[in-house]
Amino acid sequence: MISFISGKLREVLSDKIIVETSGIGFGIYFPASNFANLPELDDEIKVFTYMHVKEEEMSLYGFLTREDREMFLKLLTVNGVGPKGALNIISNLGFSTLMKAIANEDSKLISSVSGIGAKTASKICIELGDKIRKMNFEGKIDIIKQNNTETQKLNAIKDEVVEAMVKLGFKEARAREILNSLTITGTETTSEILKLALKNN
Repeated sequence: MISFISGKLREVLSDKIIVETSGIGFGIYFPASNFANLPELDDEIKVFTYMHVKEEEMSLYGFLTREDREMFLKLLTVNGVGPKGALNIISNLGFSTLMKAIANEDSKLISSVSGIGAKTASKICIELGDKIRKMNFEGKIDIIKQNNTETQKLNAIKDEVVEAMVKLGFKEARAREILNSLTITGTETTSEILKLALKNN
């Protein structure tokens, strides 16, 4: 089983992302509700994965946190919910809304997702209710918001560095190419990243 994949985010499609690592591009089904939390294209990303194997097909499903993958796996324990159905539910409702709906036994909201009937929605609430209520989903929401904020801050710093490099005579495309080749943790200042970029030109 592939537990996670780390690499560079190369493409974002309607229902999946492409992550390149060691020269291989992995197509990973990914919840659309979490697209906003993805890094910029060509930035580093770590995706926690689940591999679904059938006779003629192997598919990867990916999530930004272990908790998100755990929620997905819980849905798969409900009879009648397969990987694509589980991803469809998460894509339409989002993790936090789904967890609240299950905790509050709001099967009507879950059944509003295309392809999910009232019976299946009720089973999800009944079978997963106690498990979800024990999870700190409010805390998980805070983590997602924090990660999103940090990503936005890092992108803002990168934009400042690109602007500075353009003033120094670089083409914007070349400046971004150099930045994308660097390993940036987010703890560096704008000037530190600029120096690193000039050094690696």
